[in-house]
Amino acid sequence: MTDQAPRGTRPTRPEGSPKRGPYSKGLARRQQIIDEVLTVYDRLGFEGTSLRAIGEAIGVTHPVLKHHFGTREQLFIEVLREHDRRFLDAPSEDDDTFVDLIHRSTEHSMRVPGLMALLNSMVAHALEAGNDRSRAHFSERYADLRRTIVSLLEEGRAAGSVRSDIPLDEAASLVLAAADGLSTQWLLDGSADLKSGLLLLQRLLEPPGQEVGRTDT
Repeated sequence: MTDQAPRGTRPTRPEGSPKRGPYSKGLARRQQIIDEVLTVYDRLGFEGTSLRAIGEAIGVTHPVLKHHFGTREQLFIEVLREHDRRFLDAPSEDDDTFVDLIHRSTEHSMRVPGLMALLNSMVAHALEAGNDRSRAHFSERYADLRRTIVSLLEEGRAAGSVRSDIPLDEAASLVLAAADGLSTQWLLDGSADLKSGLLLLQRLLEPPGQEVGRTDT
């Protein structure tokens, strides 16, 4: 007997081994597009960043972009979704408390301003009639973020770092509103103090008389 498979049969791929061929190449191409969109967006802005302009800038044909994403709207949504995933998956030396999330989110936003600009543009786009896909994406995204923040606020309350006399659902919505509003102001005018604004919100959510957990700016 030999270990060779009978002639004409296809050897099976070991379970868990990476897929190869056109499928893996397609995934790599899709990831390349997602990674390079922000560079094009920074240069051309929301109105100028069409699928065709993206393709010309990164050397990908328009049919390939259509194949992977369908529309510019879906491409932008995928870019935002990927960066959200990277932010949440990034290793952190902190304890992932509510305070830590504020600091990490602020630093991430200031490090990738083009991402913030695209996010704001797409939220505005979602509010326009007929953009149901964007509306559904951001409705779900904000709901997920509120749940995450409520969970962190509950942990903070149990640890004594979040005041006990406020509704946490409303506090979570306020946190998101402050983060979005402050980031917009910072994009328009770099002198707007994004970090200090969020630190003030942190102090307002702490029990009266408690010192701020961090003083770095």
